[in-house]
Amino acid sequence: MSSPSNKRRTRYAASPGTSPGTSPGTSPGTSPGTSPGTLLLREVPAHTGAPGAGIIGPALERVLREAPAARCRLYVLTDLGRPAAAAPLAAALLETGMPRHVPEWALLHALAVAAPHRGGGLDRRLLDDLLMELRADGVRAVWFLPGPGDDDLRALLESAGFRSATNHGLSRENEQTDGYDEPEIWRWAPGLFREL
Repeated sequence: MSSPSNKRRTRYAASPGTSPGTSPGTSPGTSPGTSPGTLLLREVPAHTGAPGAGIIGPALERVLREAPAARCRLYVLTDLGRPAAAAPLAAALLETGMPRHVPEWALLHALAVAAPHRGGGLDRRLLDDLLMELRADGVRAVWFLPGPGDDDLRALLESAGFRSATNHGLSRENEQTDGYDEPEIWRWAPGLFREL
């Protein structure tokens, strides 16, 4: 039986079998023997009661204290084959450049998969869809400043083309940034960087 939500067409929805990092015979976010749905990346308002806030954990509250809400973006990966009220499978939290202008950069604060869905490649699927969405929105560079316990996320980002950078790391054509908008810490903080 097909529900109306299964027929929705979106820019980034695709069958989970197309996701990199999928184990043979298992689609991201499913266990063997379950039928996979269509995955959809969507942005939701960033607040503590938002879908995906529980997946992100305390990072959301910290970022909302430190950055204006207009610069915070919360993305969730949902399965359109599940009920509309079902919790997201994975979530990512970013901070972007000035909201009135095309954001030229994004700082990734958190990317996590809900506990029951870990190990099926959803982290890579979320990251790939997220980078595609950011690129479409005009973001030219994504940063991540790793902390203690971020080894798995760091490995995921490095496998997706992020590289270590202790400076801007931008190519010549993208070096023109608004210095007012870029935190000074980025100039010397060891982090990971990817140009889009």
